[in-house]
Amino acid sequence: MDDTLHRIQRHFTPRNARLALTVIALLSLGFGLALRNVRLDHDFERFFPTDDPELDRYLAFRERFGNDNDFLLIAAGHAPSVFQGDFLRRVDGLAEDLRGLPDVVSVTSPTDLEDVRVTPAGVFRVPWLRLDNDTLLALDSARVWRDDRMRENFFSADGDALLVVMLTAPDLSKERSDSLLLATEAVLAGSGIDDLRVAGRIHGQYYYIQKMLRELVLFFTASVLLLAIFLAITFRAAWGVLVPIGVVALTVLWQVGLMTLMGQPITVLTMLLPTILFVVGMSDVVHIVERYIEALRLGRSRTMALAVSFREVGLATLLTSVTTAIGFGTLISSSIPPIREFGIFTAIGVGLALVLAFTLLPAVLVLVPTPVRARERALGWQRGLAAVFRWVLRNRKGILAAFAVLAVASFGMLFRLKVNNFLLEDWPEDDPHKVDFHYFEDHFGGVRPFEMEVRVTAPGRDVWDLDVLRQTEVVQDHLEQEYGVGAVLSPVTVIKSLNQAFNGGSAEFFRIPEDSATVRRLVKRAALFAGRQGLDVLVSEDGRTARISGRMRDAGGHVHRGLNATLDSLVAARTDPQLVAFHQTGMAYLIDRNNEKLSGQLIGGLSVAFLIIGGIMAWVFRDPRMTLIALVPNVIPLLFVGGFMGLVGIDIKVSTAIIFTIAFGIAVDDTIHMLGKLRIELAKGRTVPYAMKRAFFSAGKAVTVTSIMLCSGFISLVFSDFASVFYMGLLVSITLAMAVVADLLLLPVLVLYFLRRR
Repeated sequence: MDDTLHRIQRHFTPRNARLALTVIALLSLGFGLALRNVRLDHDFERFFPTDDPELDRYLAFRERFGNDNDFLLIAAGHAPSVFQGDFLRRVDGLAEDLRGLPDVVSVTSPTDLEDVRVTPAGVFRVPWLRLDNDTLLALDSARVWRDDRMRENFFSADGDALLVVMLTAPDLSKERSDSLLLATEAVLAGSGIDDLRVAGRIHGQYYYIQKMLRELVLFFTASVLLLAIFLAITFRAAWGVLVPIGVVALTVLWQVGLMTLMGQPITVLTMLLPTILFVVGMSDVVHIVERYIEALRLGRSRTMALAVSFREVGLATLLTSVTTAIGFGTLISSSIPPIREFGIFTAIGVGLALVLAFTLLPAVLVLVPTPVRARERALGWQRGLAAVFRWVLRNRKGILAAFAVLAVASFGMLFRLKVNNFLLEDWPEDDPHKVDFHYFEDHFGGVRPFEMEVRVTAPGRDVWDLDVLRQTEVVQDHLEQEYGVGAVLSPVTVIKSLNQAFNGGSAEFFRIPEDSATVRRLVKRAALFAGRQGLDVLVSEDGRTARISGRMRDAGGHVHRGLNATLDSLVAARTDPQLVAFHQTGMAYLIDRNNEKLSGQLIGGLSVAFLIIGGIMAWVFRDPRMTLIALVPNVIPLLFVGGFMGLVGIDIKVSTAIIFTIAFGIAVDDTIHMLGKLRIELAKGRTVPYAMKRAFFSAGKAVTVTSIMLCSGFISLVFSDFASVFYMGLLVSITLAMAVVADLLLLPVLVLYFLRRR
């Protein structure tokens, strides 16, 4: 035994162990008490990039015209036709009850809408649907069907459903929005209408949070059970299960408690933090415990076995924690606050896991008897690893060729990847709320809001100027006919409707008048059509800014980018920027931009992770060949998972782009443990082949076990109802599985090839 081992051993005393446990218990108590104040964050606007000038434009637009998502759509179905007196009267009663709820600004129902007509005899308001006379409903339905505005905005194409639009108060807290939703659902339940469907922000938000809470508990519990099973199989002792789980569980407690003390809520991303920390933190503990048991089998005392374990795997464990933290830490490059917070706090959690692995774990092992089974129990692993190593030696060229072909094929598949996203992409297709969302898309033109800012640039003009209206009409016609926007409301819509109203309601006058004088005369009566409140959310007070607002199907960010390019070309070619400027904005538009920009940032963060981890390897091993050997087996799994995504059509989005940096930081851990053991063996003066063999046998079991545990922990996430969680589980598991295969097959070949002349 050398002096270094004795110096390390002197720290592992019962007195130091009790002191460490006392300090850890006090800290755990403080973090545990903090959990009483844990809260959830449902503010999806925090996912907008803070450095995007479009965010400033949207915030100014929203300040002027209000939010574009403060609505709840309620579809009422009745087969074969909604034009039945009893049904329409129930819908009308439903709308009236909804108006009485707190935080409801307005409720628009086709049952109480009126067709305004201006004649020499005065202004007449004719109800679109005369509910008090069933015999007239056939005539009313025919009149509705002849009017594009009413038919497209409020009725399904088959006439078997109608739409009620409820506008809610802006910026509702979660408590108020949840209360409003529950009150709304109670009104719907008592309406007497059997076929009702709901879509909107407060509806999706409520059920999203409910599902998030369920999954947080479910997957953390599943990860604990799975890891317990693998620990039991691996160590075949109760202490081998309870001690590692206790250490990592305390890491989760500390991390969540620390976040709470710092005022950080749980978001859709940080909800994964307990599961990720539990799975990732287990890797360090298993490597230490595995080497500790090996030393005990050789007859070492408990304290000397700990000294051997920390001497031989301590540096590698430190490096793996650093590289894993770097993988998460590179997310700080994102301009999205929740992404940055997820990266920062997960990196901190990895650090806490390391601290507890180096303090709590040895303290428990010093104080608690940890008997191990006979040495023969390990021989099965030795025989298996020996067979794999012999196979690798016999097939070195074939292994190099196979991985080269795999890398080239995967690289080719990368070109099939595309950046894409959907509003409700996290929900499974068979979820009732997702089904309702598609129902609105199929029957009422969609739920995705569309917003465009119209800004008059010429001095002395406003949005009611005839030339401005005509150019606005050009853009609006394109939006309705080519872009796919429905239920459009704009100054053009107001003027056309007024012109029709002042001409006896004739459909042929639903157009912009030919002369400015007529337009100005109509503008003075604009409140007749839209109401004063309606005009305020459509045109600014000075009349120089307006909005084009509507709803559309969510075709995905990739499709919308193509539509936006065509729209921009039309605006550039057919409008005069010296007179009026058109600029798309709104929450859905920002989400698309956010996804595209963030995907690029995260790929850039992966490059940074490569450079930093490569630099660490170069500093530790002081040999550029070892740096290359360390990185190559971890680049190929990333290429493979990228190629797999391209092959099966998994798009690049926030939930998938984040995976590459995470997976790389975790996958490189096994390589570090293998090369760390190789470094120790080479320092003893052994030849490269023999040192590689010893490293393969010594670290191979721990590498295999931890990889199986990591994969099983992440693969459990594929049962999530959230697509982002599903993809994280699937793709990280694939990456880690490929990484361990590369470490066991490719890494020894690279070592023998590049270091053969050492």
